[in-house]
Amino acid sequence: MENTEFEISIRVIFSDQIREILKREKVRFVREYGSSYKSEPHITLYLDRYEKEGLRKVIEDLQKLRFEPFTFSLLSPSVRIETDRHQNLYVMDVSDREKFSRLHDEVSRIAIPYRSFLLREKTRCRLEQQGIQTDGMRVNMPEEIDDFDPHITLGEIDFDKPQAEITEVRNNLKQIQGEKITVSSIEVFFYGKETGEEKFKLIERVSISLQH
Repeated sequence: MENTEFEISIRVIFSDQIREILKREKVRFVREYGSSYKSEPHITLYLDRYEKEGLRKVIEDLQKLRFEPFTFSLLSPSVRIETDRHQNLYVMDVSDREKFSRLHDEVSRIAIPYRSFLLREKTRCRLEQQGIQTDGMRVNMPEEIDDFDPHITLGEIDFDKPQAEITEVRNNLKQIQGEKITVSSIEVFFYGKETGEEKFKLIERVSISLQH
């Protein structure tokens, strides 16, 4: 297993009804515009590379987390211009970002001490595309800026391809816009990918209840 890259993704997920509506739109972006965002709809609180033994340590400490459950709303879909990646990102934003940021900070505080000394492969590739040479070791890199941004990614489209009509996206998701969602738990997803494989495979999933 020494040739396997492991990742932990800590997320807020949705009820089946909301998830299915969001998933239908994500699938449309994949089918009609070639989007690569094929994952189940979610909001990522934290994502990084780990060694296999790090999972148990993160889960044990997360189970001690005390954070009051909170409610947020889904906002109108919008388009973000990502010049550095030469693409438009279609997203659904959320309200109560301050609560999300606080939860992200608490989760990060718990998870960071156990992360791998190696960078994520995607992080390393992105840095090299920006002209930053790296040997893949975290210790040799400047500390990354924490630019946490809670949102739901619907899809991405390269600048040189036909773009989706944002009015159509909003119409497709209007039935869940303004929907009140309570965050009473978070989900920990543990993935693995062997060298040469394109996609990560889910190894384990653990639900952590938020407690006062």
